[in-house]
Amino acid sequence: MPKKIAVLLATYGEVEEATFKNLYPNSSRILRLITSRIVNLPKPLQILIATARSLKRKSYWRKLGYRSKLNDVTRRQAKALQEILNQNSSELTYIAREAFYFAPPHFETVLSEVSDCDAIIVAPMIPIESDFACGIACYVLFNEFQDLALRKTRVLKHFWNDDDLTRICVEHVFENLPKNLPEKIGLALTAHGTLVKDNRGEKPKINAGYEETLAFFEKIKSAIERDARNRFASIKLGALNHKFGGEWMPETLGKALEEFKADGISEIAMFPFGFFADNSEADLEGVEEAKAAGFRVHYVPCLNDAEPFIRWLARRIERSAKRFEFAAESVAR
Repeated sequence: MPKKIAVLLATYGEVEEATFKNLYPNSSRILRLITSRIVNLPKPLQILIATARSLKRKSYWRKLGYRSKLNDVTRRQAKALQEILNQNSSELTYIAREAFYFAPPHFETVLSEVSDCDAIIVAPMIPIESDFACGIACYVLFNEFQDLALRKTRVLKHFWNDDDLTRICVEHVFENLPKNLPEKIGLALTAHGTLVKDNRGEKPKINAGYEETLAFFEKIKSAIERDARNRFASIKLGALNHKFGGEWMPETLGKALEEFKADGISEIAMFPFGFFADNSEADLEGVEEAKAAGFRVHYVPCLNDAEPFIRWLARRIERSAKRFEFAAESVAR
């Protein structure tokens, strides 16, 4: 009988209906799983922040008629990934599931549901590992499922340093650009911002992923600049920062937009290289910020469920699956 491997596509998750009833639990989990690890917030202040954030997001999304694509994209990714993995293997049966940190189905719930599988592979759907991304999966695993984590669970990492992923990102950018580009256009490569100093002005004790973000940006930027199809007058990093916890990275989208404007660039393409699926930071907040600054924006969607990306992810998962002892025994037979 084939061994069964669960693959969890772990990502933030967003509410799909922007009601306060949905948004408040989402905001509360963000504060508990991320913010509380970098700054000590009293419970009343947590409630106040979660309430204010939820009301603000409800108003903002409804005003623009926005609905998050993140959960739906992740479901499509899981379905496509499962199909490819099972087409490629007769020795193993794969079950791919979406598992969200901040929205149902929650990561810990899905983990419990697949705990009877022979092995579990967690694939973070953010390419840059940090305590704010794959670190949440590890935090939940070792605090709530330590035995399961040690016995039969692996978390994939170092996506940002994979040359094949860089090539896929570059191809994706060029394939999704409009055919008639202006003579002078900029490219903003956006990502989730991160901390560089804590509230005491010191380097964060957690892994914030700052160096990895810069390195992945440079890999993609250099590959695009070397490409014969490159028409960009300027390529800049645009970090989408939050406000709490300390000093966030200085390479902000706002700074990039100011520099584009100083260079006489009024039209930009925007590719969220720091996310694997469209979400409100990538396809709403970043785009709206650029538009408000007076730019015409060509949004290049995240990799989402593009076939080259899903096949690349399947290869990474298959390599990880081969490291389980039962997989080696099964193949040997």
